[in-house]
Amino acid sequence: MINWFPGHMNKATKKIREIKPLDLIIEVVDARAIESSKNNELTTILNKPVLTIATKSDLATKKGNDSVLIGSVNDKSFREVIIKKLYKMFEQKINKLKEKGLFKPIFYIMVVGLPNVGKTSLINLLAKNKKLEVQNKPGVTRSCQLIKVNENFFVYDTPGVMMKKINEEKVGFILCLLNIIRSDIIPLDEVSEWAFNFYKNNYPKQMESFFSLKDISNLSKDDFFIQVANKYGFILKQGGVDIKRSMQFFLNTIKEGKICKVNYEN
Repeated sequence: MINWFPGHMNKATKKIREIKPLDLIIEVVDARAIESSKNNELTTILNKPVLTIATKSDLATKKGNDSVLIGSVNDKSFREVIIKKLYKMFEQKINKLKEKGLFKPIFYIMVVGLPNVGKTSLINLLAKNKKLEVQNKPGVTRSCQLIKVNENFFVYDTPGVMMKKINEEKVGFILCLLNIIRSDIIPLDEVSEWAFNFYKNNYPKQMESFFSLKDISNLSKDDFFIQVANKYGFILKQGGVDIKRSMQFFLNTIKEGKICKVNYEN
């Protein structure tokens, strides 16, 4: 069992809770593992409606649904998909405000997410790669920026990072492969073994193709990493293969999405 509590967790929580006004939360997650990269603790604390947006669709096999928008920040049209969803979520409130004579209501949205899920890139997409009308707001921490999306929507770019408690080894391994938590949090041999077994069981053909292997069905993890070491020349100075370097190379390959599109929550 893995328990990890970053030291800044309580401080970040306090800063985020001080941000006002606030109408909606956009939680950014990784499309390869939507549930594992969520932080329900944070969204519960804020107690506001949540729109979940999964980025890195180019690396994932999972499709979106009504509760989760899945796309890539490299796709400029994804911005319009998000904007359309926001208007739909605020439709009733917008209509009520129009009845009262307010035709250009403004809504404030906080964008949150674990490290490396694509939060900053999503904000840049919404702002069309420009941090427009940055301003200091009362009740907002000094390092928090308010960025204009359009005439109706502003997003808070929060500097604090909120990590969640990790109680399951599987979730810890997945977050490591997504590069959300540091590699030194989990022993290299443990996460490498989990990753090898996962890809061997779920994506054997892609593994064979990428590493030019004929059949990995009966291949042990030790034999696999020895073959990878020999193939890429990971040799120790004193002789013998460098298994540690082979494992690290394998994990880096996965993190960069080079083997295949993946869904870690099959």
